[in-house]
Amino acid sequence: MSAGTIPSSSDPLRDEIPAARATPLWREAIPYLGTLAIFALIFWRIPIRKVEQALSQVPILDFLAVFMPYSLFYCAIDSACLTWVVRRFNARMRYSDILPIRASMYVLALINTSLAQGGVAYYLHRKAGVTFLSALSSVLFIAMLEIYQLFLFSTLGVIFYTPVGVAQTRIVAILRVVYIAAWALLAGIMIFFAIARRSARIRNWVENGRAGALLATFIQARPLDYLVVLAIKAPTFLASVVAQYYALALYGIAIPFVKLMLFLPLVFLAAALPISVAHLGTSQAAWLLFFSTNASPAKIVAYSLAAQLTFMLCNALIGLVFLPRASRELTELRAEPASSSATA
Repeated sequence: MSAGTIPSSSDPLRDEIPAARATPLWREAIPYLGTLAIFALIFWRIPIRKVEQALSQVPILDFLAVFMPYSLFYCAIDSACLTWVVRRFNARMRYSDILPIRASMYVLALINTSLAQGGVAYYLHRKAGVTFLSALSSVLFIAMLEIYQLFLFSTLGVIFYTPVGVAQTRIVAILRVVYIAAWALLAGIMIFFAIARRSARIRNWVENGRAGALLATFIQARPLDYLVVLAIKAPTFLASVVAQYYALALYGIAIPFVKLMLFLPLVFLAAALPISVAHLGTSQAAWLLFFSTNASPAKIVAYSLAAQLTFMLCNALIGLVFLPRASRELTELRAEPASSSATA
């Protein structure tokens, strides 16, 4: 099947999409309870009125002027990375095909990151005629390397940053151990799949396992592919550090650039934990942990809330611009198999 061929209604590729399972109520409640618990702890230590007062001093228009260009840059690079991975492992697709769906999924990602990833995979499945799980494998491959991109820059920060005080010295010492383990894990993953490519027995064991289809991209990926994805994504983190650095200065908070390089990845990693809603709570706790010595706790919380919500707003605005086109194309893709079967 060539790229761009849409499977018919009897095509087994359509049947490969796993049926949605009802999520237990207690599991759905975890992010909401986690968010409430974290904010309860924060405001137990910091009077909420002080945070409100600090929020009233946030230069919102200046923040938009900083974060909107960053969001546009992030969207462009993010779409370029997805295009390269899809072309490398799945199907020949154009950047102009990928950009609308990738941008529109930012709106869904505000609610649930996993749903947004699944939405991208579903579009690739319908648009390019690739299996849903193989498309999802490529999306997960990028997601894993996005985490390691944060590890990469934070590792550089650990090397060049001189900790101040006993607490930071302990944190940096722990980070060094964690990073050694994390990079060893990545090396182990790459070595395992390299062996699987050479051993028919191991490859068959992986491919025939329950997660075999989800590991399709990992089996094909070679060390150079990992480096290419990291290289494509790297400018987005560097741009985020620059954006945060200037936004902090606009708000009257001075944080050394190298310190941002070291600890900002940890803030992003904390925000990615699936225990809060829209990445709120965990991000504020991480900002307090690493940057409370640079300004009053109330001002740090206010900045983290304002910066995060501004970035989310910018992403949502970009997503809303592309949403009509993405929705129209998905509707057309759903209608094509029905019209094809009717004419047959």
